Amino acid sequence: MFMKSFKKLKVIAALAIFILIGIAAVKQPVNNNFKNLQVLPKNITADSLDKIMDGFNAGLGVDCKYCHYLDKKADTLIFESDEKSEKEIARKMMRMTMDINKNYFQFNEEVTAVQVQAVNCYTCHKGTQIPEKEKKPAINSPFNFKQ
Repeated sequence: MFMKSFKKLKVIAALAIFILIGIAAVKQPVNNNFKNLQVLPKNITADSLDKIMDGFNAGLGVDCKYCHYLDKKADTLIFESDEKSEKEIARKMMRMTMDINKNYFQFNEEVTAVQVQAVNCYTCHKGTQIPEKEKKPAINSPFNFKQ
């Protein structure tokens, strides 16, 4: 009797693990509630959008309030608002990096520029809001092609 119960328990445990793995493997549903997406795809998942925004935060050393309007009365960010000019600047920078990656880092059809992301915010900003100006090379440098 004990052996039959133990076998049933093993089968139930195996089924539970199989179901949990299946649930974990299911693709995250698309959130169609995002408003005013002009550069990012309209069908982006919340997880993907969060990762991109985290990349902006790290690349520029800022938090969400840098680009998104803060409603002080409600103490909440209004993500769809275009009130802050930094948001439009971010859109232009996104288009610029997408263009650079597509035109200069699209090596073959199997690996797209979107997957490589050779150029991103951190490439120039290095964790600062305004990138540091290029330092002039030493006059005698072999890499000074402007001589």
